[in-house]
Amino acid sequence: MVRTWLYAVAIATGLAGAAAAVVHQVTGRFWGDLGAYRAGAVAAATGDGNLYQASHLTPDGIALGFTYPPFAALLMQPLAVLSMPVAVATWTVVSVVALVAVIGLVLHQVGTPDRHRPATTIGALVAALPVFAVAGHLQVGQVGLILMWLVLADLVGGRHRRWHGLGVGIAAGIKLTPLVFIGLLVLTGRWRAAATALGGFAATVAVGFAWRPADSAWFFSGGLLDTDRVTGDPRTVLNQSLAGAVTRVADDPTPGFVWWVLAAVAAVAGLAVAVGQHRRGDVLTAVLVCAATGLLVSPVSWHHHWVWWVPALLLLGGHAWRHRHRTATATTVGVWVVLVASTSWVLAAPGGWDLHFTGLGLVYSNLYVLLGVAGIGVAGWRLRQPTGPPRPATVDTLSGSQP
Repeated sequence: MVRTWLYAVAIATGLAGAAAAVVHQVTGRFWGDLGAYRAGAVAAATGDGNLYQASHLTPDGIALGFTYPPFAALLMQPLAVLSMPVAVATWTVVSVVALVAVIGLVLHQVGTPDRHRPATTIGALVAALPVFAVAGHLQVGQVGLILMWLVLADLVGGRHRRWHGLGVGIAAGIKLTPLVFIGLLVLTGRWRAAATALGGFAATVAVGFAWRPADSAWFFSGGLLDTDRVTGDPRTVLNQSLAGAVTRVADDPTPGFVWWVLAAVAAVAGLAVAVGQHRRGDVLTAVLVCAATGLLVSPVSWHHHWVWWVPALLLLGGHAWRHRHRTATATTVGVWVVLVASTSWVLAAPGGWDLHFTGLGLVYSNLYVLLGVAGIGVAGWRLRQPTGPPRPATVDTLSGSQP
């Protein structure tokens, strides 16, 4: 059974990579972020000071620059010698493998029996692929699935290991957003893991400076704060952060003081809930709440940054299956449908709705923000419930009855 499962996963990932390469070759479109990664890798390979001058021009005429630390460009050097179709195929395969690894890790955490895990993994993969955050991630060629695996494998799967925290530090060295998880380590008193994470991150910065000092100096002296290099208008429906929501509600591209207040409240409340869940022994929920908090308070959180919906849905579905909980089952299916239906956002710009929303359109344009806030709220509400006897083999979900 295990061998059959491995063959099925290998075939699925291979087909996904081949299909992606064919689509790119035929259409010449999509995989814009991967194009930017590749342009950055090529520029960095030519010498210091070139990394942040390079850009990838999409068929729509949008110039996408490299926005990650130089350490990321170092790791992406293989892209500099690959043709774009081969890069698309390879990146897609690696991303799907990371997704499968995340699914397997979460299924283990929610207590899925070993005999059911291969079939459940394949079923979960099939269900995850049409979720817009995942489909959009694969379509642009993002790095988020790999980073999510690094964080979960470290904070959840590897929390009893000697180098606990290192995965978070390396992930933050590739893309700064995982730094929020170091805050969770500190607030939960895991000082050694926090120090390991900070040390790992510092090592990536040092490697970057040793490899490309001028590029590193530019990035860490202020270039990382240049949000104009990330998005032209934060009101776009694809920016699912609190800043994006505020600008859409106000129909003003400048979020202003309101966003600062909301972001501060969300950061404090979200991290408090994450710490509370961790103290209850629900490490997976704590990590997911922390991830949602980081996505909400970030100035720009693209739809494909929300790949964290996959472990959240598995957590909720695991609770529904374990307790035969009809409400949790209905909630899981309902949220999955909403997340798949959000694919309609790709029609927003051609339809002229991308920046200006009113009435129910404001709900439609802020679905991920609303779901993220609701998930944190439910996790916070559950902190008021009795914990009951500990069950080390399972992890509870964001909503539902007591263990």
